[in-house]
Amino acid sequence: MNQPMRFVSRVVLLSAAMLCLWTLGSTVPDQPASAFAPVAEAAAKGVPCHRPPPVRSADADTARPRLCTPTPTSTTTTKATPTSTATATPTNTALATNTPTPTNTALPTNTPTPTNTALPTNTPTPTSTPTPTPIAPASITVYNTGAFYVQYYVSYTIPNAPLQSLYSGVFTINQGVTLTIPGNATNVGVLIQNYTGITGWFTACTRSYAQATSVVIIVSGTTFIPSCTGG
Repeated sequence: MNQPMRFVSRVVLLSAAMLCLWTLGSTVPDQPASAFAPVAEAAAKGVPCHRPPPVRSADADTARPRLCTPTPTSTTTTKATPTSTATATPTNTALATNTPTPTNTALPTNTPTPTNTALPTNTPTPTSTPTPTPIAPASITVYNTGAFYVQYYVSYTIPNAPLQSLYSGVFTINQGVTLTIPGNATNVGVLIQNYTGITGWFTACTRSYAQATSVVIIVSGTTFIPSCTGG
């Protein structure tokens, strides 16, 4: 008999517990979705949540939401430690020791002002230089009127040349021969000879001229006593 009673007691207790649980569930008001937002956010971040113990007060019928206290994370802030930058130590820059100051370059103290250069006021127009006209040659003529043979020689000098000589050849009575000499001839000499037949050639006469001269000399007389006129 004890055993059925125990079973009945357990059933009664179980029924009473279920009734209490149902009563509590029906009296808890619906919580808004915003009340569970911190829980969801904390769960997404991995923050552990805990439910506070129930409070026995006048508003005990209001269910307390589960609170989630975020576990403080240790945020390590990296602070840049200033490194020691090697600053190049300036070397000893060679300074110009003593730059010689240029001395006063000698400038002409008194530059002579060019005076008025004398310009020809009347520049003569160069005239046409006359071409030197060649000097006309001179002629020496010997004419024979005597009864004998005649010959003669003419000698002269010209610049930059040795002594010059001309020969007339032999010509008889009533004949004449002319020899021509340059117009610039100087120291002109004439030697006239006649033929005697016994003693050979005999000097009939001579003539001399400082410059070239045109002359006519006439030979006359006898074989041994010739004479010259003219020139």
